[in-house]
Amino acid sequence: MLLFDQLNKGDRTLRMVAWSVLGGLLVLAVQLARLQVVSAEKYRATLQTQTFKTVRIPALRGKILARDGRELVGNSPRFRLDLYLDELRPQFQAEYTRLKREALAIRRAAMHEDPTAGWSRFLALFHRNRSTPHLNATEIDALQKLARFLVVSNSVASVNSRLGTQLAVSPAELERHYIAKRFMPLPILPNCTPTQVALVTEQSWSQPGIALEQVAVRNYPHGMLASHLLGHLRRNDTFDEEEGAFDYRLPDYKGAIGLEKAFDRDLRGVAGVKSILVNSAGYRHRQAEETLEPAHAGRNLVTTIDLDLQREVERALNTVKGGDERGAVVVMEPQTGDVLAMASAPSFDPGEWIDTISVQRYQSFHLKEPERPMFNRASYGEYAPGSIFKIFHTLALLENGLDPAEIYTVEPNPKKPGKGVYFLGKRPIEDTAPPGLYDLRRAFIHSSNSYFINYGLRLGWEKLLSMGRRFGLGDPTGIRIGEEKSGFLPTLEDVQHSSLTAGNLANVSIGQEITVTPLQMAVGLSAVANGGRVFWPRVVQRIESDGPLAEEPPTTVKPGQVRNQVVLPAASWDFVRSAMRDDVADPAGTGTAARVKDFAVCGKTGTAEIKGNGRKDKVTWFASFAPYEAPRYVVIVMVESGGSGGGTCAPVARQVYQFIHDREQGLHRGLASK
Repeated sequence: MLLFDQLNKGDRTLRMVAWSVLGGLLVLAVQLARLQVVSAEKYRATLQTQTFKTVRIPALRGKILARDGRELVGNSPRFRLDLYLDELRPQFQAEYTRLKREALAIRRAAMHEDPTAGWSRFLALFHRNRSTPHLNATEIDALQKLARFLVVSNSVASVNSRLGTQLAVSPAELERHYIAKRFMPLPILPNCTPTQVALVTEQSWSQPGIALEQVAVRNYPHGMLASHLLGHLRRNDTFDEEEGAFDYRLPDYKGAIGLEKAFDRDLRGVAGVKSILVNSAGYRHRQAEETLEPAHAGRNLVTTIDLDLQREVERALNTVKGGDERGAVVVMEPQTGDVLAMASAPSFDPGEWIDTISVQRYQSFHLKEPERPMFNRASYGEYAPGSIFKIFHTLALLENGLDPAEIYTVEPNPKKPGKGVYFLGKRPIEDTAPPGLYDLRRAFIHSSNSYFINYGLRLGWEKLLSMGRRFGLGDPTGIRIGEEKSGFLPTLEDVQHSSLTAGNLANVSIGQEITVTPLQMAVGLSAVANGGRVFWPRVVQRIESDGPLAEEPPTTVKPGQVRNQVVLPAASWDFVRSAMRDDVADPAGTGTAARVKDFAVCGKTGTAEIKGNGRKDKVTWFASFAPYEAPRYVVIVMVESGGSGGGTCAPVARQVYQFIHDREQGLHRGLASK
């Protein structure tokens, strides 16, 4: 009432304010009516031509760490130069208009029409279909494609001139992107160098459509180190039903081999989702992007790998044949079954798989024979064990009552003076040991084939094979790295239902006609070193989320899980372990090249012949543990096409043990934490 009283009194200022307020309300009312009534149909049609696209955002992949927490595999930032087609729409339209004008001019000239003649243009209004040139739908589509390609090519050419690159976008690549995902960026330079990033940043480009994006890519900081164990990634363009369907997926990867594959679900995390509003032409509205669900980073793997030891193992293996070796080394902790190092040679660079590998590179390097660098010889390679099988053969003989002091006479080989021979009927089986009298210890350190064939034939199939089976030979070890073979050890059923003869048994007695993997031998020899516990090997200690504030508790892989317990008299274990010590310490032994001062290495050499398909080759071995008094390390070395187990593989083991001994003595930086 007070307000109206003031107005009635003729307060001029108040009246002006009142009229201003009323005028503003009237303007608002008119505008509201225009939006809701006059333009309602227009906005309704606009909404009908727009749609939301869901985009899958890959999560940051978890790391793979060494036992002491140092990074074996991680992620690093990479700068990518992208081209956004939606920002080039004005240029597309302008270029299309220019091309259309030129095309019509050419067509008019072909019709002998003077485009400057006003009378002709006037007549064309009444005879358009017959006398005025025009473009059909196919021609219009072709000109639009050409316009887009020319605009994009000019943009890329501008990038080339500024960065000194030779980038190019093919018409087919451009059209695929334009049709399916024009609302997303088109990568034109996937990996910018620091210099290129600096040029783009310093020059403050104002070129439409060009943007510098930072993305995370897999990083292998140690290059080819442990590449077969760690594995590599490959592009993943498949949909995961558990994640739901998406209109588009940003580039993502999945584990192809190794730990990257075996623990892919833990490492890859949970993808995020964002929504993009796209108009009827397929272009995005930048103001209408919304993250519906953020991505959750993958979990980290903490492995049992000793990084320094792994590096030394690969360095030692690389000394064979001057780096042109084909072989494997496995180092295991015999009291727990933890894998401390696993190497296969030749190796490969897992980082190379992040970008596209050419067909030529793949065929000339990755599939090259006999190198086969992608082949994990440590767990996937099946090889005849040769004389290292005599370790288990010896235990079988002792278990079945052989007196170690019993003497056997090795006959001289008439064709090879100074060497022995065993005659199976009329078939001679050569022996690398000299002729003479042998008890079990001497036969072991001289690796006498004649001795073990003679007693293997007495022992028989069942007793010999069952001992090997008890140590896990012929079965996968169960290690979680994705690629593993089981080797071959005949079963009794195989023997009973086949034509295996005494000749086959003689060959098996000395490690021929059967196959094992280096990893299997590491598991089996660990049981010899620890007194009979056959472990499930462990290569991952725990799986944990990154950061101290992570809510999800770590998942621990229990150490020292026993798969089987081989029960034998203590005297049998002592005999084999001391015989292996003597094979290295005794000057007559075959493993003397593995000696390390003040560090008692126990070992057994082996050389197996490979024949078939017109090929003759050798597989050489050195199976060992140390120190003798309290075994803490098992080292298995296998080299293809080597000279002998003692000459080729034992020196590799010696380098590994020397590093271990020096480190324990403080000559290297301290032991990695366990």
